Amino acid sequence: MILKENNIPKSSLVLFGLDKNFEFLINLYKLKKFPKVLMLSGEKGLGKFTLVSHFLHYVFDKKSYNIKNKAIDEQSEFHLQYLSNIYPSIIYLSGQIFNNIKVDNIRELKSVISKKNIIEKDRFIILDDIELFNINSLNALLKTIEEPTVYNHFLLINNKTKPLLKTIFSRSIEVKVLLSEQIKKEITKSLIKKNNQELFINFNRFNLTPGNFLLYNKICGERDIDINGNFLDNLKILFDSYKKSKDINLIKMSVFLTDVYFNNLSEEKETSIERLTSNKDFVLNNINNFI
Repeated sequence: MILKENNIPKSSLVLFGLDKNFEFLINLYKLKKFPKVLMLSGEKGLGKFTLVSHFLHYVFDKKSYNIKNKAIDEQSEFHLQYLSNIYPSIIYLSGQIFNNIKVDNIRELKSVISKKNIIEKDRFIILDDIELFNINSLNALLKTIEEPTVYNHFLLINNKTKPLLKTIFSRSIEVKVLLSEQIKKEITKSLIKKNNQELFINFNRFNLTPGNFLLYNKICGERDIDINGNFLDNLKILFDSYKKSKDINLIKMSVFLTDVYFNNLSEEKETSIERLTSNKDFVLNNINNFI
């Protein structure tokens, strides 16, 4: 039995900018030193999930995976199973949608991993947005991590959007995923070209991760948002859309627009920093209250 989750992020077919991290992971695996609990930490949108995807394709699909170009064969049988979340050696859970992982999910996970893998291979349990799991689930998870079987490996993805329990850190080997501003822009340009996206945001203006840029740019195009337009009108569009879809990415976009708006005001230097800070906090608090 596999624990399923809606809206599982799809892997990018090509890995950009994280070659050293990739080589580090596969070398650990080759040397049979891959830790039982490994945490990838870094900003949202740097490609941590893509890194995990490519590592898993290397482990389970060596014949089809192009290691030289860090490219996935989208027609391979493993890749199709991976996208459908039905490969028996990979379990995925996400904490992204407002602490949607419950203690019962963790108990079910414990039941699954306590059983022998039917294909007798290593099993990888991906816990995405680990910092968003609710506290009770994390405490239940700790007990599961303490008693992993010989073939089970936990891959935790920490996007650092909120503090994580120290006890989770203490049980993990942490790998920090970092990209310089220049590399971020180079990857963003490559992804824009690859995805043939029309530009609604000037990526040279903002220090966004590649993933967040593509996300925000797509939202602008789909919802006719001009980030230099009326701030309150833009928020209304996002909030009205969120009421219908409950897409957390729309809320992230509203926070990004809030940052842009108040940064623009600070550059005009017509309002005191104290007043701007107070007003920005007021807006962010109201976004939280709206959710």
